[in-house]
Amino acid sequence: MKSSQKNYGLLKRLSLIIFAVIFCGCFFSCSSKVTVNSITKTFDEIDRYILLEQTEDAVRLLKKTDKKSLAPNIRLGIYKRYVQLGETKLAANLLKSCLSKNPKDLSVTAVYTSVLLKNGKINEAFELSKKLSGTEYASLYAEALLKKELSGGKKIYFRDYCTDDYSSVYYDAYLGSKDNAWLRNCAVISLINSNLSQAYSYHPQNFSDAEDAYFWALVSYDNKKFVEASEDLKAAKKILLYDESENEKLKLKISAILADAYINLSEEKLAGEERNLIIGGVESFIEKEEAEEKSFDSEIPQTDIFSVIYLNNALWCLAKNDLQGAYNTLKFVVSKYPDYVPGLIAYGNFAYNSSQLKLDDPLTMELRRLGIRSLDMKKFDSLPRIPVEDALEKMNQSLDRFKNYDLYVAMLDLKDKNTKWSSVKARLAEIYHVIELNTLSTNFYPPQIARYAVYSIVLCERTDEAEDLFNKYIKRRYEINPSENFYDEIFRNINKMQTWEIEYAAWFAVQKKSASVAARLYEYIVFNEYIQDSKRIQEISPRATISSMMNLAMIYSSTKRKDDALKLYGKISGRAADNISKAESLYRIGLIYSELKQTEDSEKYLKYALQLNPEHAKARILLTALSK
Repeated sequence: MKSSQKNYGLLKRLSLIIFAVIFCGCFFSCSSKVTVNSITKTFDEIDRYILLEQTEDAVRLLKKTDKKSLAPNIRLGIYKRYVQLGETKLAANLLKSCLSKNPKDLSVTAVYTSVLLKNGKINEAFELSKKLSGTEYASLYAEALLKKELSGGKKIYFRDYCTDDYSSVYYDAYLGSKDNAWLRNCAVISLINSNLSQAYSYHPQNFSDAEDAYFWALVSYDNKKFVEASEDLKAAKKILLYDESENEKLKLKISAILADAYINLSEEKLAGEERNLIIGGVESFIEKEEAEEKSFDSEIPQTDIFSVIYLNNALWCLAKNDLQGAYNTLKFVVSKYPDYVPGLIAYGNFAYNSSQLKLDDPLTMELRRLGIRSLDMKKFDSLPRIPVEDALEKMNQSLDRFKNYDLYVAMLDLKDKNTKWSSVKARLAEIYHVIELNTLSTNFYPPQIARYAVYSIVLCERTDEAEDLFNKYIKRRYEINPSENFYDEIFRNINKMQTWEIEYAAWFAVQKKSASVAARLYEYIVFNEYIQDSKRIQEISPRATISSMMNLAMIYSSTKRKDDALKLYGKISGRAADNISKAESLYRIGLIYSELKQTEDSEKYLKYALQLNPEHAKARILLTALSK
């Protein structure tokens, strides 16, 4: 009996415990729901107090509502109302508390960064905003970095902000503001570095004004995307129809480029219509441009739009194999615009290529010995040629007037190609002589010189030597601690580095069999990742180069990431500007499918590759092997 009563008592106590647990669970569940569901009503009440200017009641309720356990977005709502009420101290304390509790929350970080910037605490804002780079709040990081750079009291030079270092900064600013001016900055840096395809990759979907449309038309045109260029120009014209300023100068520029674009599209009639619009005002336009050029005080030579038009015409002639037309236009360009760097570089390329024209088969040589010239020989002899020495002289003359490392390196390249080196030792001696002449301090040189030196030493098959020079340059340029792991330091400084520097770091990592490190470096260049609507978005970055995409795809393929490799090769074939690169990417897709034993798919892509480049020997060999 006692045992039964004892068991009953035990069961009763257990029942009470279970009931208490269930009750507590329900209580806390309901409590939680009340907190979440009632916050909107609480905010409504606070907003009514604010509207009725009942400040004390509003502050009292805000203090009562605020809890460290609340979600960041709710606490930011409280912060916003403190600010509205002018309670700056309470607002600041809440924001610090919220950031301390949620250090990884981007919205809180963004608000706090904004407050620091507003209060002039630039260095603190810069350090905090680093984590915002590449996110929807990236413009705050860009603003902090630029303000930090501009607050040092140093003299500002245009060239200092036109380096690859700032491409990601300007792009971050665009992500936050959607202002096309930032994209134009990115494109300008690419154009300065002669990377036309990368400049075009920044092309926006819509234009902010006619000048914006005109700028992107030039980028499209320089990439030989003449259809896109004409569409951009027509958009610019349409915008100008509603522009009360009646910018005749811009209209004339638009017609000049549009006429040339139509020529490239074999639209002779449309081109003629645009030229007729130009004829009436072109003389006064040139005079005005030249007057502005003379009055403009700058460290860089000024050029007008016609220098670009003439150069594009020369490039178009070359594309059509009209050597005489290209020769005539390039001669005019370097005569009228002797400091136009792209024109001088194109002139040098034409000089070298024309010097390589050969007609020296045994029959031709025998006919020449006999003093006989066939029709083919006469045609060959009449081809226009520019002496390499003439191109080098013109480059030198411009460099005497304006210091330009892009032109200087182009001149060095032309000299190198035109020199028969007696030995690798002699070639290396010349490279190191160039380095010595342009050394700014120990292991530190202008980026163009460093890039030229590393590339040239690699061509001499001295990879270790090139890597040593590159590593010392990077350590000096970014003040890397030599006692730290080199690649760890690379990733810490990667936001500051130029694209070519990251590419070489990745390439040297591949040589050392560090595929994972190389992949991470290439991924930084190739992909742009950000958060949108709480989702992680990955897309091809505007700074991605075809070579980086190709190398990353190769790493994916060799590390059993075949699907990723196929996707990336597909992106390459869609972005590549020339058939050679397109064909190579399609060949590699075919190669992967053959490795996966998907013969039909492999054959399809190999045939595509050969259509674009019939000289692709590897594609032809693999296709033949698969057909057996």
